[in-house]
Amino acid sequence: MHKRGRVKHETESRVIKVLKKEGYRTNIFAKNLKLKKVFNFAVLMPRPQQDSYYWALPVRGIELACQELACHRVQVKFFFFNRFQEKSVLAAGEKVLQENFDGLLTAPILPRSFSQIWPTLPADLPVVFFDSFVPDIKPLSFIGQDAFQSGLLSSSLMRQTICQSAGKIAVVKVLPEDYHIEERKNGFLHGTSDWSGFEAEVIEINGQATPLEIGQKLEPFYCQNRDLAGIFVTNAMTHKVAEWWKEKREKRDLILIGYDPIPRNVKFLKDGTINFLISQQSERQGYEGIYALFRYVVLGEKIKEKIMTQIDIIMAENVDYYQS
Repeated sequence: MHKRGRVKHETESRVIKVLKKEGYRTNIFAKNLKLKKVFNFAVLMPRPQQDSYYWALPVRGIELACQELACHRVQVKFFFFNRFQEKSVLAAGEKVLQENFDGLLTAPILPRSFSQIWPTLPADLPVVFFDSFVPDIKPLSFIGQDAFQSGLLSSSLMRQTICQSAGKIAVVKVLPEDYHIEERKNGFLHGTSDWSGFEAEVIEINGQATPLEIGQKLEPFYCQNRDLAGIFVTNAMTHKVAEWWKEKREKRDLILIGYDPIPRNVKFLKDGTINFLISQQSERQGYEGIYALFRYVVLGEKIKEKIMTQIDIIMAENVDYYQS
């Protein structure tokens, strides 16, 4: 059973046959208790306060999973990086390599940096991605949302609720480049491609921009497109766009759709400036990520290559009852 090679091959075959017939499974918990093994997982992700504290949500899920798995000697160490600096990602990745971990949970939101980090990781290190992915890298598992489909859903919501018969649609694409942000944009544009009388235009805005800077970017666009009918924001900075638009709401309404029920977004959702928020179940992603590593490393179970989270639509009427 332990592959120590001190029995005849015929005897081993007979024993294995009986084990399979009886459905025997090793008691992993008893085994690890005896070995006094501690399982250390690394978490490589953006700083919690970035993207309007969006990253505090998966941190909360990760910490909850750790509390639940503490009795199984599961420990987690965070390595945070500046999501707007490639060098910061590489530096944090180097710190991970300086220690021996049993698994790695990471959000690969800057593809170029993670493409450099990936070859340096031990070949036998189980790696789980959450939130985003890198197309040419295959981790143990990816936990997240179908970004294209969420963009498509957003276009459908806007189409059904828009009041104008024609007009301009602004798609606010948040930089730096990120595959799941790009997919959201692509999904939305695909959904609006056959809208008669409407034209969608992409506006790129840096994710570190202040509401004032966003206003300076959007104001000229609005002045040239007074028929603006809707705005789709590709990440959690929706509240910054809402802050700019709220000053103009006395003129007329438009449909504003964005992502994630962070407190600032919820505020504008409740006062009607934001019409819909798309949740990607961020807390659950972090929670499921640690459990995926636990099941694979500790329990020896197979893990799904993709664990897709729900695409939830949040409105002012249900936000107080929403739970990730």
